[in-house]
Amino acid sequence: MDLALILFALPICIADASTFVIPNIYSKILSYVTSLHLIIHGFGNWQVLVIPISCLLIMALLHVGMGDIKLLALMLVTHVNSAIVIVPCVFLFATIHIMMVFLVRGRFPLKIPLAPSIFLGFATYLATT
Repeated sequence: MDLALILFALPICIADASTFVIPNIYSKILSYVTSLHLIIHGFGNWQVLVIPISCLLIMALLHVGMGDIKLLALMLVTHVNSAIVIVPCVFLFATIHIMMVFLVRGRFPLKIPLAPSIFLGFATYLATT
């Protein structure tokens, strides 16, 4: 699963940065890979899904894009025990992105592409495990 996420990281980030939309074709392909991963490895304990689902619901209430939520959901379903690490990393990189845009343009952005922050947070998680 990690290899598929790494392979699709660049095209997803480019698409999100240029149009603020993650094309559904990438989500579909990653969902097929996630399904295969879950068939082989299983879900594990259902009780540990409470934190990832809660994070995704809060993001939906904050009007985060559905493509970003789907991408993060696919990551969190396959890395259930690491939601406590991945989500703060994503928000840290998103905050850094917002601050960099503020320093360059002199105003806070109304929206940012979140896919680069998601993949940087995920890469940070992978590098530390």
